[in-house]
Amino acid sequence: MNTFDPSAVRKAVAEFTPLRPQKFQDLIPAKEVIIELRQKRASYRSIADLLSQHFLPTSKTAIAMFCHQVLGENVHPRRRVVRKRPPVFTLPSGTAPDSDSSLSGGTSSPTEDHGISTGNGVPLAQPRGPRIAQIRKLNPQSNEKTDSHS
Repeated sequence: MNTFDPSAVRKAVAEFTPLRPQKFQDLIPAKEVIIELRQKRASYRSIADLLSQHFLPTSKTAIAMFCHQVLGENVHPRRRVVRKRPPVFTLPSGTAPDSDSSLSGGTSSPTEDHGISTGNGVPLAQPRGPRIAQIRKLNPQSNEKTDSHS
């Protein structure tokens, strides 16, 4: 019968190599070069290109992950571009205009075509969203021209 031999196990542990290589194993020798390039504000892409030219093929994503995890660089989330909204004016009564209130008129005026007006010449901001044709504002003659297929 075989018995447990701790020295044989220790020898096996010393010779053990993992099946999968250690993460960033190929970039560890270039660590000092990457640090120096990052101090010179080099981009991940330019570092990857430089290392690839010198027989260390890598990607910009691998360089970025290396810098974040090994070098401890801060991860800056992408900033959302904030669009400025046009100011919304209110009616003299203190209420915002209702977009359906302009539909009740039978004919369209120049102020209705270009936005809602407060009546004193100050135009209100147009509502956000797609510009949808309002069939009720079209005159019947223009409808007849588009409906006839002869």
